[in-house]
Amino acid sequence: MAYKIVLSPKAEIEISDAFYYYSRFSKSAAKSFKKQLSDSYRKIRQNPFFEKKYYNVRILPFSKYPYIILFRVDETAKKVFVLSVFCTHQNPEKYP
Repeated sequence: MAYKIVLSPKAEIEISDAFYYYSRFSKSAAKSFKKQLSDSYRKIRQNPFFEKKYYNVRILPFSKYPYIILFRVDETAKKVFVLSVFCTHQNPEKYP
């Protein structure tokens, strides 16, 4: 059974900021970022048990862009809670 993805308000803001950032350069870069995000969601829905970083927080890096998805898995509810879509080129002190 596929897991349902639930975005936190912080993750939604980070995604829209990233999309805005790439759309300033070109439509194809923004479109490519959106596809990379969709591909990552698909991977998480199919198998959310990626690398565990901190306690029960897991990460999935993008393959093309400098972003990682930080999320928690609720196995009983079959939900994945996306906490952050973090740009790894930011100041490391901002790392959630």
